Amino acid sequence: MKRLAVIVISFAILFSLAEGGVTKVFVDDNHIQEYRGLLGKWVLIESPGTLYFYAKKFSAPVRDVYKINSCYSMKDILGNYVFIPYSEEYLADLKSQGVTRKMIVSNHDQFIWPIEEVIEISSVLGLRWGRFHPGIDMPAPTGTPVYASKGGMVLATVYAGGYGLTVEIEHRNSYTTKYAHLSVMFVKKGEFVKKGQLIALVGTTGNSTGPHLHFEIRSNDIPLDPLDFLPRKDSLKILHTLKNWK
Repeated sequence: MKRLAVIVISFAILFSLAEGGVTKVFVDDNHIQEYRGLLGKWVLIESPGTLYFYAKKFSAPVRDVYKINSCYSMKDILGNYVFIPYSEEYLADLKSQGVTRKMIVSNHDQFIWPIEEVIEISSVLGLRWGRFHPGIDMPAPTGTPVYASKGGMVLATVYAGGYGLTVEIEHRNSYTTKYAHLSVMFVKKGEFVKKGQLIALVGTTGNSTGPHLHFEIRSNDIPLDPLDFLPRKDSLKILHTLKNWK
């Protein structure tokens, strides 16, 4: 009977972990990134030679690069970022060098910071310059990686007026996140992304006084304070706030 009880408890723990407990999240970095279930890297293709160089380096057939990126000719690729997948051999070589993606432990329903190294928040949720500011602003250099704060489906990848280049993602339980003022977007509408997946690069498009990420969390389209949902950062500098973050 005791053995049966232990088995029942073990299954209960496993079930809770799968449904809403902690999970392992792999965060993309400069070495290994994920797109459409494949591991590889986003590369800016400045010339045909750039494409062939990286395709050879990563042992990726050029036809596969076209297919993965939904491109049909070199014209679709030149001047754009494309995802080039790694072969099993190249991944094994990276592993032998100790190159792996960072792994974090996160609650299944928890959001993570969309920028890895956040030093300060320059604007918070609330009134700003006489208008309502529906998110938080995180200053960062142009080209800083932007990650999906939570897994979900991409609702939009558009130039949205003052928001500039914007990615919007739909998550479970009626939540959405918005990432704005981007310089580059790596995902497309209708795609599913994982928490920690590289989705864009920081920029200063739209109405922006400098490079930063504007980030929103909404529930049923109601703006919520992202600082109530993101993991605590005691060293975070908030230039102005209505609440006591500490």
